[in-house]
Amino acid sequence: MEGLKGALFRSLAKRSPKSEERDASVRAGQLLKRVGGSLKDAAAKVGASPRTFKRWLSGESSPKASNSEALNRANRDVLVPQGRRDRLMQSADDRYLELGEDDSGAGTIRRPEGVGAPSGGFVVDATIRVSKDIRRRVVNLGEYMSSDQMADLMASYLSGDPSAAEIALTQAFEAYLPSAEVVVVHGVHFAPLDYGG
Repeated sequence: MEGLKGALFRSLAKRSPKSEERDASVRAGQLLKRVGGSLKDAAAKVGASPRTFKRWLSGESSPKASNSEALNRANRDVLVPQGRRDRLMQSADDRYLELGEDDSGAGTIRRPEGVGAPSGGFVVDATIRVSKDIRRRVVNLGEYMSSDQMADLMASYLSGDPSAAEIALTQAFEAYLPSAEVVVVHGVHFAPLDYGG
């Protein structure tokens, strides 16, 4: 799903995904700063020795591909504070979703009497194809996604592999509008679902 990895990165880390393309010494320096300046803690986050980490930091050596990815994973992890992780998890709640039994397969939101539409949610800005109509749309999938799917999105971001996020988003769109096909994701935004009561 084109654009999803970058959109998640910008939304969760509040940084450009291009920061992962920087030289290893720069990324090591960023991690060191983010963990409070402790060489030992930064090295432990990556799974390297402090001596090896110091060589990356100085530019004396470069990490192998697997260590370079570990450096990116560690930076992704420290870039998302617990409060932002909590808000992501609270942006989905499928308790009122009933999957359709008709031919369309679309889900229906059935809230109890007195419960109105919520504020917040998991909002996707994407170019979407529905039949022959292709256009950019902003869709709130908060009530069409489960907490398990949110956990998959977070794990997908942390690992750097967007496949779990693609599956979660595809499932949500299938519940929202089965004939929708996401062409490209431009952005995602989230806030806790709030039913006002």
